[in-house]
Amino acid sequence: MRQTFAMDRISHFDFDAVTPVYDALSRLVYGRRLEQAQTIWLGQISPGASVLVLGGGTGSLLGPLLARQPGRVLFLEASGQMLARASRRMIREQLPGQVDFQRGTEQDLQPADQFDVIILPFVLDLFTNATAREHMLPKILGALRPGGTVLITDFVRTDKYWQRALLQSMIWFFRLTAHIETRQLPDWQQVLAETRLTCIGKTPQVWGMVSTEYWRS
Repeated sequence: MRQTFAMDRISHFDFDAVTPVYDALSRLVYGRRLEQAQTIWLGQISPGASVLVLGGGTGSLLGPLLARQPGRVLFLEASGQMLARASRRMIREQLPGQVDFQRGTEQDLQPADQFDVIILPFVLDLFTNATAREHMLPKILGALRPGGTVLITDFVRTDKYWQRALLQSMIWFFRLTAHIETRQLPDWQQVLAETRLTCIGKTPQVWGMVSTEYWRS
């Protein structure tokens, strides 16, 4: 097991303040459904594939991911507190494999950073459509090899009133605590459809509030 750390530029978001309660709050509202949703398409990862996990939080995805025996894994997370918890999880659970833990965002990716698989777990809902379209996705797609895969798990818009109310309350909570950009849930699926990616499969999760999707270049 190898872990390396790098300090890079980070976004104006600040999830450090919510790190101590992040997992507990998620499980209080959703149980382990959010964690389980992130694993739906991991079977698409071939052994030896290079993988970028962008915004992996406290690292709940690491165990199921490393079980796929990927090659290089870059765990890129803007929150130093989240990053520290993810690295401690790898030690505590004695997870096999190699992971480079780096503090930063997609804007810190270098031209040499090229991946077969990019995983975006609950990341796109933090940005407005315009930011995702003009700044975030171009950097991400620039790091994706031809024929590469993007695995996305995120909240989606819903027609049910109680779900819309819950999602909106989450957005305002994270605006106040972590200073996220968006004021309403973005239509990230439409933004992705405008790129060179093609949606291969999608599965609704968490009472239809979450979609876990498999896109390919």
